[in-house]
Amino acid sequence: MSSTSDAADVADASRADAVRPDAVRGDAVRAAAESRAIVAAGLGGLSGLIGGLIVFAGRLVGLADGALPVGSFAALVAGIVGVPVFAITYVRADSRRGRGREVVRRSRLRRAIDVIGLTLTASAMVMLLIAALFSIAQLAFRSLEIGAFAAAVLTAGAVAASTYALSLLASDITTQRVATLLALFLAAGTLSSMLSAEDELWWQNNFSALGMRGVSGSYSFNVTVILSGLVLITLSGYLTRDLRVRSIRYAVPARGVGIVRTLLVVVGVAFMGVGAVPVDVSQLLHNMFSVCLIIAFVVLIAACPTLIAGLPRAFVAASAVFVAGMVLIVLLWVPFGYYNLTAVELLAVVVVFTWLVLFTRNVSTGQMPDGDARLDA
Repeated sequence: MSSTSDAADVADASRADAVRPDAVRGDAVRAAAESRAIVAAGLGGLSGLIGGLIVFAGRLVGLADGALPVGSFAALVAGIVGVPVFAITYVRADSRRGRGREVVRRSRLRRAIDVIGLTLTASAMVMLLIAALFSIAQLAFRSLEIGAFAAAVLTAGAVAASTYALSLLASDITTQRVATLLALFLAAGTLSSMLSAEDELWWQNNFSALGMRGVSGSYSFNVTVILSGLVLITLSGYLTRDLRVRSIRYAVPARGVGIVRTLLVVVGVAFMGVGAVPVDVSQLLHNMFSVCLIIAFVVLIAACPTLIAGLPRAFVAASAVFVAGMVLIVLLWVPFGYYNLTAVELLAVVVVFTWLVLFTRNVSTGQMPDGDARLDA
């Protein structure tokens, strides 16, 4: 018994030794990413402090009210500093992953699209978040005005925090994080456009009214939609990689991966078209992009359980519920007339992006598929 126990202990120790180098390497990578994030935060905070002292010199400023308040300036600096920080960190991390066992090889054009789309989206996201936080603070401290030094310190803190977060995010981009970033960015950008719309009754028409020329907030709305399309194209590449790694790891067929990727690219291009062609520029072309977007998404949701083998049964059932929900949403508009087109668009976007986030989580390479798939021993 003693020799058997000793042999088992030796075997366990051998397995631990075999795993330890990868674990140590992973810890080293995370420690290096944390160090770079701290350095980036320090440089970003210093930029915000110096810029704030120059811009706010000799005057009192509000948190979110007045000409160039602290919130607007901090968001601007965070966006400017965040672009190179995110892009450089992402390219470094992507190159490191590329030297590993990556299943999907991307062209230089696809890599450029990924870098541009994710960088602009992440930077815009922190800008919207900073502006929103300062607006809330202004509501809490009404009529508050602060001096140049205090304004510069607040700017430095906001820029440092956002730069730190962007650096960490870019150092470990995954499919789930891309999908979550996309959903949050689209929600934040759309909400910002809704709040800044001069026409209080814009919702009586449809969401496209937010993107018409001459409408307050139209620029941010259209840019949000265009960037969302770019990120969807990037997401298609990440999903393709996860699906193919999953098919190899668990010995499940990968026959529908190309179709899923094509549908997501079509949706991304259609998103970009909706933002690039406002309804008042060409209603026909704008509507064509919108219809293409909806059809491609519905086909993706409905066909995904058939295209991708081994999806969890709970997700397959949820997909059927999502499709039924989309049908119900349309029926409540036409023929029942329960609400208008704006409500249809809003509810459809919520359903679609909720499903997309769930889909990316369920095809993560770390999850064991079930269903009818047979796994090799």
